[in-house]
Amino acid sequence: MAEGLITVIVPVYKVEAYLERAILSVLNQTYQNLQIILVDDGSPDNCGSICDAYGKKDSRIQVIHKENGGLSDARNAGLEAAKGDYIAFLDSDDFFAPFFLEALLEALLSTGSDVALCPYQVVKESGIREFVPLPEEKKDYYAVYGRKELLLNMYDRNHPDATYFIVAWNKLYRASFWKDIRFPKGKIHEDEATTYKLFDKVKKGVYVKWPMYGYFSAPSSITRDAFTVKRLQWMEALTERIDFFENETGEMDLAFFAGQARADGAIRYYYPLKEQVKDSEKEQEQLKDYVRAALKGQKKYGSLSLATRIGYRLFLLLPGLYKLLVIPREEKR
Repeated sequence: MAEGLITVIVPVYKVEAYLERAILSVLNQTYQNLQIILVDDGSPDNCGSICDAYGKKDSRIQVIHKENGGLSDARNAGLEAAKGDYIAFLDSDDFFAPFFLEALLEALLSTGSDVALCPYQVVKESGIREFVPLPEEKKDYYAVYGRKELLLNMYDRNHPDATYFIVAWNKLYRASFWKDIRFPKGKIHEDEATTYKLFDKVKKGVYVKWPMYGYFSAPSSITRDAFTVKRLQWMEALTERIDFFENETGEMDLAFFAGQARADGAIRYYYPLKEQVKDSEKEQEQLKDYVRAALKGQKKYGSLSLATRIGYRLFLLLPGLYKLLVIPREEKR
């Protein structure tokens, strides 16, 4: 396998209990030609000291200390300092399988792809879970997709593993594709706002259907805590995506799927918004507008199924009845 420098960017903030696990999972990779960038995003605990200690132990580690700017800003700082031929991201409470980088690089090179990705395993404890190595004959576990297929695979209606295509951290990218792309500073759902821009530029991607990333499911996180209006930034990211495909690339089918995803997400968020956020009538109506837009956009983008149209109209007319009849069935899926 051809050698190339891989830059691993690790944004660090308030993960003192898990940080060493993350760092060691990078240092213990079977692929060792690495630049490891630890971005201390103004963490108030001992994370900065832990980063510095490992930086002194291994010359491949570069530590950046900066004022707190959020996950996107920390990743962007790492991208500015990256020197590798390839880029990977690791969230600092997660960890790589020992063969994560080698396996993805081999898949990327052997298929002539621009990005490689894999499933993740959910981990709820602080220790490292053992990963089963890929079989020697790996081709049966490769699924190669072109640009359009990668973009379509970001939606549950098109691919059973859609989440794996969206998130930033289970992938290995050719570094050149990050030249003019950065994460949106100060916003959550940053992957939703960024990954499609990468996929739009690539010619080919390979999905390695083998778990090689440990995703730590913490008891509390920004996406699991009490609902806030900030969560609606997911809708903003999807709106930008709709505009991109409609006005930049002219691909109405991709705009259609983004619009449907936005409507589905709007319904999902409507109930916690209404129940948990006071004086949110304006935002509630905006969510309903996203559902209306999906219904109105059928002639422009594509046809919704009959069941979807009935469900959307039921939600708009009688949201309480929709919650009673439809949501329990969806949660059982």
